[in-house]
Amino acid sequence: MCTVAYGWLMARHRLLDFKAQEVFYNKIVERYMKFCAASGGGNELERKFSTLSLSMTDGLSGSNLSQTAIPHGDLGTGKELSTVMAAMRKLREGIVATARTDTFSQRVYVFIIRASILTKTRESYYPALLHLLERMHPTQPLSAPELHEFVGYRILDLVCRQQDFAAAYSVRHAYKYNDRRVNNVLEALVHDNWHLFWKMRKAVDGYQKKLMEWAEEAVRVQALKCLGRTYLSVDRRFVERVTERDWDGLKKLNGVGWDLEGWKVTIRRPKER
Repeated sequence: MCTVAYGWLMARHRLLDFKAQEVFYNKIVERYMKFCAASGGGNELERKFSTLSLSMTDGLSGSNLSQTAIPHGDLGTGKELSTVMAAMRKLREGIVATARTDTFSQRVYVFIIRASILTKTRESYYPALLHLLERMHPTQPLSAPELHEFVGYRILDLVCRQQDFAAAYSVRHAYKYNDRRVNNVLEALVHDNWHLFWKMRKAVDGYQKKLMEWAEEAVRVQALKCLGRTYLSVDRRFVERVTERDWDGLKKLNGVGWDLEGWKVTIRRPKER
């Protein structure tokens, strides 16, 4: 057996031990908190979350997997965050393999889902979200506030990322879920209501906002189509407000080719009679 494969098997077996899982989790939390502190918080931390590479299919290397320790990287860097996220996935796989559904495993999943939502790592947060709600909750019930929180995340992911409106309504009905902000996001996307969508984006918390980001570009394009069908010319500031993007960004990222003269945006010119 090659060294890489052997190292992977050894690490896998170590994380089948409950005590090893708990020690590994504490290391993950410690490194994650240090990363957040080193990033300075605020906009810089959000930027590093946003720029994290989502291609984590390789996980940790064989040498790193040879022991239940997290490889060290430079605190505050994208590499460090990628390493911590890969360690979270490694721990989640160990918990699934042991069919553990106690309070500790529930706490691990809550932490992993929240962190993965902030980095928009759908490969991590969505399977964990399903496992938490469908496997863990029936045997180790979440508190009412936590159940409300994570059902809301599932609904937002269904409607914003997957665009599966029927499934979102089904989940809402199954859990008897009622939340004004989440309901408004669902309504906004079903009815192509960009005004309500942007309004709710300013009202939701950081985790919900991250999930809403999956739908932002589609809402922006729909708003531009509405402007194109409705107006001959509009104020530049109005265009920026309904799309939540500045003019330069609209031209560069959305390919908007409308003419700008001062603050006036000419969308269509009247046909000569």
